[in-house]
Amino acid sequence: MKNLMSRFGGHAVNFGTGKASEKLLPEDQSLDNLLVNYAQEIIPNHFIISSYDAIPEYMGKYQWKTIKKDVFKLGDLEHDFTDLLLQYQASVTTSIYLGKHHYNNVYAVFIKTHKEGLEDHVPDYYESFDYVLQMLIQSVDEKPELDTIKLERILLILFYKMGLIYEDSITLFKRSKTHLGQMISEEFETTTINALVDLDSDDKLAELLKKRGNEQA
Repeated sequence: MKNLMSRFGGHAVNFGTGKASEKLLPEDQSLDNLLVNYAQEIIPNHFIISSYDAIPEYMGKYQWKTIKKDVFKLGDLEHDFTDLLLQYQASVTTSIYLGKHHYNNVYAVFIKTHKEGLEDHVPDYYESFDYVLQMLIQSVDEKPELDTIKLERILLILFYKMGLIYEDSITLFKRSKTHLGQMISEEFETTTINALVDLDSDDKLAELLKKRGNEQA
């Protein structure tokens, strides 16, 4: 059941062959090839790969023991569960973690959607840490530093890919007490609930990301 979730290649399925999105990926799914030939430049110098679009071999389900030394918690998100097409809407909490993938300027986003709120809808659901988003930020700096703008852009892209673009899709975002979590602004906590409402295209997302940068420049 969990493999049918949209975070593992979208909702579209070809009968007998699996997720339709598998055909979108190149044969060479190495990190370097995907970053150069597949990643989408959402705004200048910001390239993303999302498992909601198609899932590369290195993305997917992980266990905490595998990633715990390499990630930091950004926060918790309370939201509508959109990964499966359910008869009744379920509200869940998803914890969000950030690390790096091989390079200093390639960031890996892992999410863990907690089972509370899903027991009645998906009885066989089990929790895992799912690698769902990757961002390459090109910079002249050899060791680029994360800042508030970059972190908040990563989160906005994540929420967009999760399909949380409707009124009341997001109930609450609470930043963590880690050093990365505290870099996220208090203003972001309060405005995130409505920031993505009706944001139904990549072009609209790009405009929001650029505006986020201009506001804090």
